[in-house]
Amino acid sequence: MLNNPRNNCSGVIDNMEKGKTMKPKLTLNNFIFIKLDPENTSVRLKNGCELFVDNTFEPEKHFTVTGEVYGLPSHLSYSGKPNLNMPWETDMEIRMHDKVIFYYLSVVNALKPATKRYIIEGNDKYVFIEYQYIYAVVRDDKIIPINGYCLIEPVEDPSITQERERMAKIGMEIVVLTRRLSNQVVYGKVKYVGIPNRNYVDEGVTDRGADVEVGDVVVIRKTYDVPLQYSLHQKVNDGVKLFRVQRRNLLAKI
Repeated sequence: MLNNPRNNCSGVIDNMEKGKTMKPKLTLNNFIFIKLDPENTSVRLKNGCELFVDNTFEPEKHFTVTGEVYGLPSHLSYSGKPNLNMPWETDMEIRMHDKVIFYYLSVVNALKPATKRYIIEGNDKYVFIEYQYIYAVVRDDKIIPINGYCLIEPVEDPSITQERERMAKIGMEIVVLTRRLSNQVVYGKVKYVGIPNRNYVDEGVTDRGADVEVGDVVVIRKTYDVPLQYSLHQKVNDGVKLFRVQRRNLLAKI
């Protein structure tokens, strides 16, 4: 089944011929052409057993958010104007056949009958996703955040950690009777960091001054503690949760 991308803004060039193997393509309008990984219908347990899941319940936690790149634009378009081209100016870091991790709703929207930004060949699904919705590249087993993102492992409140270490030195163990969790902020350690974005369409927003390195402990708003991948199907960082946060949304470095 071939949905003609000329009917939408992805503007793919060199349409696939029926029966032929999918070839790399040149895309337009900041779209990346991606072959989706298989659907998440089951999870493999540590004992080797396979557990099938109902991926219609909380679908955002089961949607396929990884795939292989089969098409790229020659460059990224940034106009500096709202709702026109990229919302920020950044380098195009994706290469052909990279593995990428992206926003689940970008796949949902691509597969809608109203948009038809997809191609189906046999059991394979290919979708057109805008560059801005891709969080990270996996290349040669190396995780590379893009679009100004940092990937951050959650940690406990540093004040509790310090108190725990102080008590351990005198042979005592801290007992937290009330969990002192803030409703406004969470803490994390930077595990992977990409290059900053150069400019943003939004006035007053910048990556300048948000200088962080791997290992830094940072403070972020609780509304930004969104996982890169949900735990059942996480395939990077040895299954340890990662938040995906743009530099501009970091509050502080501790």
